[in-house]
Amino acid sequence: MTKGARPDFSLRQIEVFCQVADQHSFSKAANAVFLSQPTVSEHMAALERTLGTRLFDRVRGAVTLTRAGQVFYGYAQKMLSMQKEAVRALDDLKGAVRGELSIGGSTIPGTYLLPALVKSFRETHRDVRVTIRTGDSAEILESLVQGAIEAGIVGTKVRQRGVDASEIATDELVVICPPSHAWARKKTLDPADLASEPFVMRERGSGTRETMERQLAEAGAGPLNVSVEVDSTEEAKESVKAGLGVSIVSRRAIVTELAAGVLAAVRVKGVDLTRALTLVVSSERTRSGVCKAFLEHIEAQKGAL
Repeated sequence: MTKGARPDFSLRQIEVFCQVADQHSFSKAANAVFLSQPTVSEHMAALERTLGTRLFDRVRGAVTLTRAGQVFYGYAQKMLSMQKEAVRALDDLKGAVRGELSIGGSTIPGTYLLPALVKSFRETHRDVRVTIRTGDSAEILESLVQGAIEAGIVGTKVRQRGVDASEIATDELVVICPPSHAWARKKTLDPADLASEPFVMRERGSGTRETMERQLAEAGAGPLNVSVEVDSTEEAKESVKAGLGVSIVSRRAIVTELAAGVLAAVRVKGVDLTRALTLVVSSERTRSGVCKAFLEHIEAQKGAL
C-alpha cells in the first residue's frame, strides 16, 4: 500500500483473517468459512499486499500472528462486531426476528433446559442462529457482564449490579447413590447420615454446590467428606456409578438413570434442597430484537418449565 493510499479490503477478508488467527491453520479456517484452502491463502495474500505488511508467520506448519498481525487482529474483531451491530440495528427497525443470539446456561439449565427452549423458539424463528455457552454460574454471569452473551439461566439466586434477574423455574437436588447402596432402600436420610459417606461434588462456583452447602449448613449438618471433586454433573453421575462415593445432583439430570435403575435418589429429611433457576440479562446493555423475542418466548413457556 502506497503512502497516503486508502486501504481497500473487504469484510470477508477480515472474517477469513480472524478465522486463520483463531484456528492457527489455513485449512481449518477454510472449513470454518466454507472456502477452499487456496482461496483462503489468496484472501490473506491480498490483505497483506493491501496493508503492506506480513500478518502471519508460517514456521514448520504452525501459523502465528506477527506483531503487525496482533495489532490488526484487535481492530478486525471490532470491525466484525460493528458489522453485526449494524445488521442487528437495521433488523430491529424492521421488526425482523433474525440474526444471531448468544445465550448461556450453568450446567443444569444449559444441558437440560435451554436446548428444549431453543428448539421451540426456532420452530417459529427459523432465521435465528443460536449459540449456547455453558459453564458454572459464576462463569455465565461474567460472560453476561462482559457482553459475550445476551441472556443466561443459572442455578442460583442473583443479586448483582448491572444484572436483571428473575426466577423462571425451580430445581430439586437429591442425593444419588448406586442401587446396591444401603441408602437406595430408604425414602429419606437424616442430615447427620451424610457425614459418614465419601462425596463426589461439583467444583466451587457451581450453583448446585452453593445451594447444597448453604441448605445443609442451615439444617445443622456438618461438613461433607468430599473425596472427589469434578467439573460436571455427568462426571459426578459416572463417578457414583463407579463406586467412588455418593453425590447430590439435580433431579432433572437423572431422569434417564432412574428409569434405567442404574442410580437411586433419596431426599434429606427436613432439608429443602430446591433452588431457583434464574433468568439473567444485562440491565446496562441494549437488547437485540432477537433477544427480546427469546425473552418473550421464555415468559410464555414458564409454566411448562
